[in-house]
Amino acid sequence: MGTNRDSRSPISIGIDLGARVTSIGLEFALPALLGHFLDRWLGSGPWLTLGGAILGMAVGMSHVLRLPAELAKAGERRSSAKSPGARDRTDSVDETSPD
Repeated sequence: MGTNRDSRSPISIGIDLGARVTSIGLEFALPALLGHFLDRWLGSGPWLTLGGAILGMAVGMSHVLRLPAELAKAGERRSSAKSPGARDRTDSVDETSPD
């Protein structure tokens, strides 16, 4: 059983996950809040709030459903960058320059 541990510090991992959770929460909440304030300003009843809530649910859920694929892709990039055969940008040598 191979270990696929993240090489980043625990604080870095926590900040990354916290930023993802915060952005998803804002995607759910902000359209409904904007609709609420527009309803109060325009006096249009609950319709813009309802529309904002539906829009926020759609955008937030699409992000939630894409999240596992994004995390898997990021994990693959980190593991391939640390593999023994992978070349680092600093390892490249400019062979066109004269010695």
